[in-house]
Amino acid sequence: MAFRSKRGGRKPPPSGDQKATLKVRLRGRDNAPLSIAQLREGLLEAARQLSLYETGYRAKSAAIYLTLVDDDGEPVRINDANELTIYPYKTAAEEFGVD
Repeated sequence: MAFRSKRGGRKPPPSGDQKATLKVRLRGRDNAPLSIAQLREGLLEAARQLSLYETGYRAKSAAIYLTLVDDDGEPVRINDANELTIYPYKTAAEEFGVD
């Protein structure tokens, strides 16, 4: 019989120094859901604040977990995988489809 975790199959928390992980929290007033425009502005504000550290630091990786809801507060999926992967930099070859 295989070992089954009580956590429902989720990954265990990453090992290492948790104090080194930067948390960025965006919250609506009185914890109300944010509109996409408010989310965009919050992410831009986070980027502006992080720009103070641009010369000395890099982000190893970033994962943003969002719970998107409809007007009734029910969770929704934006695509089959419910995932977006963004590569912020494209080479000229990638940009113009040159192999």
